[in-house]
Amino acid sequence: MTKRIAGIIIISFFVFTSIATFFGSKLTFDYNFENFFPQHDEDLAYFLEYRASFENDNDYVLIAIGNTNGIFNTGFLKKADSFSSELEKLNHVVDVISPTKIKVPIINVFGYMEIPILHIDDSSKFRNDSIRITKSPEFTKTLFSSDFKSICFVVHHSQIITKKASDELLFDIENLLSKYQFQEVHYAGKVRGQKIYLTKMKFELILFLTISMLLIITLLYISFRYAAGVIVPILTVIGAIVGVLGMMQLFGKSLDVMSTLLPTILFVVGMSDAVHIINKYIEELRLNKSKTEAIKSTFKEIGRATFYTSLTTAVGFITLMSVNIKPIQEFGLYAAIGVVLAFVIAILFLPATLSLLKKPKIAIIDTKKIFWDKMLSNGFLFIIKNQKKILISYALLFVLSIVGLFQLQVDYKLLEDLSEDDPLQKDFRFFENNYSGIRPFEMAIFTKDSSSIFDFKVMQQMDIIEKNLYTEYEVGFIFSPLNLIKSINKATHGGNSSYYKIPNNIDDYNSLLKKLNQTNLKSNIKNIVREGNTICRFTGKMDDVGSKKIKEKNNDFNEFFQSKIDTNLVGYKMTGTALLVDKNNESLAKNIIIGLSVAFLLIALIIGFLFKSLKMAIISIISNIIPIALIGGLMGFLGTNINMSTSIIFTIAFGIAVDDTIHFLSKFKIEQQKGKSFIYALKRTYLSTGKAILLTTVILCGGFISLIFSDFKSTFLIGTYVSLILLVAVITDMILLPVLVINKSRKKKL
Repeated sequence: MTKRIAGIIIISFFVFTSIATFFGSKLTFDYNFENFFPQHDEDLAYFLEYRASFENDNDYVLIAIGNTNGIFNTGFLKKADSFSSELEKLNHVVDVISPTKIKVPIINVFGYMEIPILHIDDSSKFRNDSIRITKSPEFTKTLFSSDFKSICFVVHHSQIITKKASDELLFDIENLLSKYQFQEVHYAGKVRGQKIYLTKMKFELILFLTISMLLIITLLYISFRYAAGVIVPILTVIGAIVGVLGMMQLFGKSLDVMSTLLPTILFVVGMSDAVHIINKYIEELRLNKSKTEAIKSTFKEIGRATFYTSLTTAVGFITLMSVNIKPIQEFGLYAAIGVVLAFVIAILFLPATLSLLKKPKIAIIDTKKIFWDKMLSNGFLFIIKNQKKILISYALLFVLSIVGLFQLQVDYKLLEDLSEDDPLQKDFRFFENNYSGIRPFEMAIFTKDSSSIFDFKVMQQMDIIEKNLYTEYEVGFIFSPLNLIKSINKATHGGNSSYYKIPNNIDDYNSLLKKLNQTNLKSNIKNIVREGNTICRFTGKMDDVGSKKIKEKNNDFNEFFQSKIDTNLVGYKMTGTALLVDKNNESLAKNIIIGLSVAFLLIALIIGFLFKSLKMAIISIISNIIPIALIGGLMGFLGTNINMSTSIIFTIAFGIAVDDTIHFLSKFKIEQQKGKSFIYALKRTYLSTGKAILLTTVILCGGFISLIFSDFKSTFLIGTYVSLILLVAVITDMILLPVLVINKSRKKKL
């Protein structure tokens, strides 16, 4: 390469990087929960229609305020009432359900009236208020905690609220809470969750990249003792990272909880090619070759292997497109683009830069004195002497891992990513322990003939359904057409809570329907009944028990419905945001198997084409399936669940881990083509490629292990398990792979 061409390449690189940095700097952060819904799915289509008819099921904020001495305190209740009044005036707030303002209807000979459930101005009535509330199932664990030490406000805000409006509302709520200084405060909702996640994502993006860079720079310097061996690879990978980020911005893609991992992963993965090239370049220089000869020899020997390793890594990422979750699909796509871009930059920028730099002094070091040679020589001797033991050991470990793999379960909780010490997680737990939880529950009930939802027989069936939801499904804070009828029945009996039920005969029921039209409760019908009174909504809240438990509850409920409900009269359909996310998790196991199978097949074809050998393709796949199986088994034994985040571990790790196998076998092929004997070619491969393989794995693990500092559990698990898979993979490549090559290809050229 001439100096002129090298100069053009370097200038082009910096121009490209500058332009990409300009666009990448405009990237925004986004945590849209709906992106995790299954794409092109009939349940999603139904939910969107359902939401358009009623309302979104998570556009609310729950705020619980507590008083150490109990809620029946005049000062506390007046303060809470003032707080409620100010909440109603906030921008983006649609309405507030407040315990201090709730009034119950009473219908008697004097007509219709409403009385407050709390007489905040008359403490003499607190005892009767507490008794009335205790006996009213519609209020306990909904607006009043089970221990009566806190009350809850339900703040409904604008539907499908924007990020800007969401932040404004949260800011106003927190300012209001700060102003009133209640003794105990807990609040939760989409606006708070979104803010916390985005704040953590921004911080961790910088944190992980910084830690990875520091670790890798240190490792590179220790390994090469050569400034260019540190700076040039770093520049190469940074070019790929900003290139991808710039591309994301151009295509309107924001950074989400998955794509924030891209810079760190690309920095780590992209470094592999650069390290192999720099390591080989230094090795060639130590053979007393000129700088130009060393560069030519380097790219002649490992250029092709580097291309195939980049290709296989990109294939590993691109198979994530099989997962029916948009953030994971986009993560796989942009990661694959990043890997390819890192290869293109490395293959152009590295030789251009090296050709203009001075020959490093490190080249005069005698190879016989290097620590690596002695360690690798001993390792190769150990393998030759213990081939049978190695095969048996790996076979036993593989069988054990299969047992662990069968213990893997698909499960996911809405706030699983947050630690138990996180303030939002603590508030979630508070609402689960003292109220009805915060996970939204949505179900549609529809009539199957011309019947109305308000027909007596239909209402009786819905009453049976509601009892099951309360007792078996464990849903609380349920609101449905039943609430309206029960409230009117209770009202006509002087507010007696024992009459909060559906009448036993049709005449009494029809009488209640007429009275319903005369009360303020009639306005609530529009929120729960649609389409000519043929479909209604059951909405509620429950504990975040996990997708596995919800699936069991759904199966049990379906059995109950088919056996206890008149299915000729009514039908049902579960829906809602939480259910859609659960559905994604149910299909994850299938997606993982499909994705990995495709990755195995494509990579086997690539390796088979590279070496023109079916045996080598099989050997490569075996040596890379085992690490995934071993760590998958470990995950099963440790109780790590498969969910939207951990599902990508295996595909990422496989695509990366196979790189070392390709480098090893490529070098072995080259050594044999030089006319060397089988064993000597294998030994030279082991000594030469072994160092680069170990070094790149240390760098890869060092980069991924930085993810353990994440506050997100899924990111922590990705960092931990990908690092473990890569560690097991390099051990397998350095121990099992040579044994497989000896047993399958002895005395035969590839």
